Amino acid sequence: MMIKRPHTITGLDIGSSKISAAALEMFDGTRSSILAYESQPSKGVFRGSIMSLDEASNSVARVLVKLNEKIPKGPGDIYVNISGETVTGEKSRGMIPLSSRGREVTKSDMDKCINAAGTIRLPFDREIIHRIVLNYSIDDQPVIKNPLGLYASRLSCEMYMITAGINHIQNIYKCVDNAGYDIKEVVYSGIADGAGLLEDAWKDESVLLLNMGDSLTEISIFSGGCLNAISVIPAGASDIKGDLKMSAEFDNIISRVKAKCEEFSNKGQNIKLAVIAGGFAFSEGVVEILEEKLPYPVKMGVVKNAQGNISSIDSLRGVTAIGLARYAQAQFQPKQFQKRGLAKDISDKVTEIFNNYF
Repeated sequence: MMIKRPHTITGLDIGSSKISAAALEMFDGTRSSILAYESQPSKGVFRGSIMSLDEASNSVARVLVKLNEKIPKGPGDIYVNISGETVTGEKSRGMIPLSSRGREVTKSDMDKCINAAGTIRLPFDREIIHRIVLNYSIDDQPVIKNPLGLYASRLSCEMYMITAGINHIQNIYKCVDNAGYDIKEVVYSGIADGAGLLEDAWKDESVLLLNMGDSLTEISIFSGGCLNAISVIPAGASDIKGDLKMSAEFDNIISRVKAKCEEFSNKGQNIKLAVIAGGFAFSEGVVEILEEKLPYPVKMGVVKNAQGNISSIDSLRGVTAIGLARYAQAQFQPKQFQKRGLAKDISDKVTEIFNNYF
């Protein structure tokens, strides 16, 4: 989708201790500026779930009203985070036959393969919120990133799907709706944080993103350029008592983090770096303590290119809200233009129709 004029999008982070919103103005698919940031204490939310609809809706309304005072045009499209124990991830595979003699792989073939991988039998109370294609393969060849245009007899793909409880999702929509606004999309917090904090090179090499909030700790592992594994621990800063170095609660959280990372590494992919975000990241000495407890170097998460009307401290506190806006911006990236002739377009369309019917 090409943006012909400035377009406003807002990331809304509904957390247990605070609710934050960051409005971003896009000038095209690659240039943007933060218009405004607002944060208010949160009520009615605990461990990622809406516990009191009225309190949570009022908290959201206060933040968005304050934000609107700074951007008279309004918040535009609103992207909201989701996290909590109902959010889980799992891998699936899909395969479609192409032709016994082989033919070129088309975009339609890739879409069908993705649909095949996404056709899993979910419990009636769950819904897919993200379909992340990890890789493709053709025939018996090793995995590849992009099979478009290659000759093959069959096409396969591996996908990582993030699902959440339907009621959990609907309560988030209801909360924002009662505040007087519409949601464009619900996004897993780890994906938003990754969009705001992580360098592409880190995601290619395997990186652990650890968001430690008031009542949740989110584990998101990126590798090969995309999200590969997640886990949400129902414990956070409010559960930790005493000195971090001596805290049994903190040790329990870190033990679960290490177990998830070992599970990932046992599949042949080694994590090279850990990035920490969330309110707990501001605790004194937490980076050094984590480096003692984890077998990787640890960095404090810093929002990339936080340009616009936002202070340095707010850019650290508003990681998820800014990340949601950055995730939304990526959806508007213009597709790479490829010069084509009319004859080629007609030929591709005829080929697609033929493949669909024969």
